[in-house]
Amino acid sequence: MKSAIHVRAARWLFAAAVVFGAAAPQAAGGVAISVSQQRDVRIGMSQTEVLQILGRPALTLRYRGAPGQSWTYHVSGAPYGTLEYNVDFGADGKVIFASQRGLPSAG
Repeated sequence: MKSAIHVRAARWLFAAAVVFGAAAPQAAGGVAISVSQQRDVRIGMSQTEVLQILGRPALTLRYRGAPGQSWTYHVSGAPYGTLEYNVDFGADGKVIFASQRGLPSAG
C-alpha cells in the first residue's frame, strides 16, 4: 500500500510535468506568425512596433559586422516545408530589411 504522501507527490510531479512540457515548446520556439502579419512590418519601424505586430521572436541573433539584431519568426500555415520570417534592425533599432525564407521539410 502506498502512503498518501507518495500519491500526492506523484500527482504534483505529473501536473508539473504537464505544465512545463506544454510551455517549453512555446518558450523555445516563439509564437508562430501569419503571412498577413508579415505584411504589416515596414522599413523604419522600431523594435517595439515589430513586437506589437509579431510578438516575441523565436530566435534573436546579432551577426558579426551587422549593424543591429536579426529576429527570426516561424510562419504558420506554410503549404510545404517550413517558412521563417527574418527581420533585420539597424544600429538605431529600426527595421532595415525583412524577408521570408523557405526551409525544406525533412523526409
